[in-house]
Amino acid sequence: MMIRYLKSEKIKYLFWGVVTTLVYFVVRFISMGLLYQPMLPVLIAQIVTVLFAFVVNKFFVFSADQNRHILVQLWRFIAGRLFVAGIDFLLTYIMIERYSGVFIHLLRLDTINFQLFPFGLSWVHRWMYDSISLNSVIAVFLIQIIAIVANYFISKFMIFD
Repeated sequence: MMIRYLKSEKIKYLFWGVVTTLVYFVVRFISMGLLYQPMLPVLIAQIVTVLFAFVVNKFFVFSADQNRHILVQLWRFIAGRLFVAGIDFLLTYIMIERYSGVFIHLLRLDTINFQLFPFGLSWVHRWMYDSISLNSVIAVFLIQIIAIVANYFISKFMIFD
């Protein structure tokens, strides 16, 4: 039973998602070291990561019978990733840029003492030092969860079906 669970599509998707994230960081940091500028490494890492994610999703995650041509799948995969990136931008705008005060108030982040544990730890305090920065961190994690779920369903039902 445990072996069947470990071989399930969702576990494979999660595993390859972690590997894809590592590929992104490696490509981005190598590009940053070689190019000495901030934006081009992001583009390079995104392109490499999307292509890598397409290959592993096609051949290792959703490897059941697929009846679409590979170029159609690649186009849909890229379109799906762009759609999810649009959701990312929209939610970032709503949760961080435009209405952060609403979320800070709803989550009562403005009542936290950022000098106490765990926020007093130097490595935590570097990222979460006030209610605005904590709201940003929470928003990014929430958006990433939404992106992972959306990418899974788009891949499963619209690309690799």
